[in-house]
Amino acid sequence: MSQLADTTIGTDPEALSPEDDSSLGAKIRRWFLRASIAGMILSLLVHIALFLIAALITTGGGGSRGPGPASAIEFAVQSESDLDEFQAEELSVDQPNSEELLNELTDATSDPLLDTPISDLLEPTGKLEAELSGGGGDLTSAGDGASGGAGTGSASFFGIEARGNRFAYVVDVSGSMDREGRLAGMQAELSESISGMPDHVGFFVVFFADTAYPLGDRRKWTDANGSGKRWARESISRLSSLGATNPLPAFEMVYDIRPRPDAIYFMTDGEFDQSIADIIIRRNKERPMPVHCITFVSREGESVMRRIARETGGTYTHIERAGG
Repeated sequence: MSQLADTTIGTDPEALSPEDDSSLGAKIRRWFLRASIAGMILSLLVHIALFLIAALITTGGGGSRGPGPASAIEFAVQSESDLDEFQAEELSVDQPNSEELLNELTDATSDPLLDTPISDLLEPTGKLEAELSGGGGDLTSAGDGASGGAGTGSASFFGIEARGNRFAYVVDVSGSMDREGRLAGMQAELSESISGMPDHVGFFVVFFADTAYPLGDRRKWTDANGSGKRWARESISRLSSLGATNPLPAFEMVYDIRPRPDAIYFMTDGEFDQSIADIIIRRNKERPMPVHCITFVSREGESVMRRIARETGGTYTHIERAGG
């Protein structure tokens, strides 16, 4: 009986040998190890995929406008001066500057005066700053002291009286003026006319033949003071005559000068086309002023000169001899 028991007991350890147990456990451990590694890899892949999806969502899907973070930084980084300028722009829209409003109001109220000639605004109380220097100038600039600060003045040319403070002379020096002492007679009369002006008035003289040129090449008003009168007499003494008779360029100079004349003296010893008279009359209507017309020695241009005088409110006079 004891032998049987011993035999039984001796064989049980063999049936449950450690080798068998270790073989099964190793297999289980290896399976868990592989499963853990696979799980970790799968988890890593899932996290990477989630990270990529989140990045795409954050950057707006990788569109053509560039990465989102760069845009955010570009918007956020603003200099202090840029911010001040931006705030100033907002302020100018929401709260208009009072000085700007005042300027706009001033401009609006002064608009009706824009078309008013300067001479009308200045006479008889104003007086422009005097320019005593010689030389050329801009026809559109006023450089005289002849706007009537001392009251309305007057002038006389070949005995024709005119009232005002600025007098323009359009004088013929064409080739025909070289006959019968006409040039010398005109020079003497023009010098006498300017010398007899009051000191506070101004004059502007333009000579014409084929073309036109101002006295002494001075393209502005000259004060009839002592200096201006001496300059005029010296310049007049150097005149010569040559060319045809075309007064239109001279009238263009006179009509373009500012301030405008109060009266125009127009003297010629020749005849010119009626179409020139049409232009002179039309230009004169822009700012009417009397044109006092004088035919000198010759009556060739009498009909057209009478017409200009009549249409402009001036006078017509014929001077028979060069001596007056």
